[in-house]
Amino acid sequence: MRSVRLAGIGIILMLLIVGYATLLRYLHVSEMPAERDLGASTTVGAISRIYIQPISIDALNQAMQMRVSFAPSGTLYGERLAPTERRLRLVMTHDKTVEEIKVEPNDRPMARALEIDLNGGDVADYPLDLYYAELRIQLFEYANSAVDEAKPLAVKITVWEGVHGYRVRWAEHPGSGPGEIKLSIEIRRGGAFILFALAVYGAMIVLGCAALAIGLITFGDARRAEPTLIGATAAITFAMPVLRNALPGGPPLGIRADMFVFLWTELAAVIGLALITFDWVRTSPRR
Repeated sequence: MRSVRLAGIGIILMLLIVGYATLLRYLHVSEMPAERDLGASTTVGAISRIYIQPISIDALNQAMQMRVSFAPSGTLYGERLAPTERRLRLVMTHDKTVEEIKVEPNDRPMARALEIDLNGGDVADYPLDLYYAELRIQLFEYANSAVDEAKPLAVKITVWEGVHGYRVRWAEHPGSGPGEIKLSIEIRRGGAFILFALAVYGAMIVLGCAALAIGLITFGDARRAEPTLIGATAAITFAMPVLRNALPGGPPLGIRADMFVFLWTELAAVIGLALITFDWVRTSPRR
């Protein structure tokens, strides 16, 4: 029997190791964010450049904050961008909102904060929530300040694909107008965040089942009720809310994972504590 138990423990450990390694590979935990170049493929001449960096993501309000840096002549001077001799207008459209950056000759445009709405996702799906966004970019040149005729220009866009706790994926699509660049953005939780959240919910399931098993075994007279078991079950009951509050990203209470895992495991632990306490009161000798 001892050999069978050791073999069973060894098989369980092997399955856990294989499952853990599979999750690490599937969730791309070791993948690092990088820059991607989109838009115009050539860098010959003084082509304008745009650098877009996500700053933060608010999944609850479905919004993403970005910093947009515009270099009209393609050169960056520290925190200030190189001036240009052209009269330019950069138009960025997301949903029904239009953002404009106008550059007069010899101006040096500063970086601008931009907030765009996220669609197609819900924080209730944490930690597997997935969001989408769309951004359209056009650059125009006004050759004559007295005539309001705009000429579309090619522009090179560099995007950063990382923000704390999330994976950001950019893709380029054909625009609907001349010189328009259409960008689609896919946002999901980082692999490490997903793995940690799954591990926490898995720990809740194990603790809840263990507390309920202790209560049922004790109440069924298979084991004697002891104060140490009551203390251990009570510790499990109060430990699970702490685990829930330690989830990365601070998801609001009431997401689907709470309904499927946290709520019933907490109830199981409370029932186990009640059963073992009742059995201890029933069987313990009176003074």
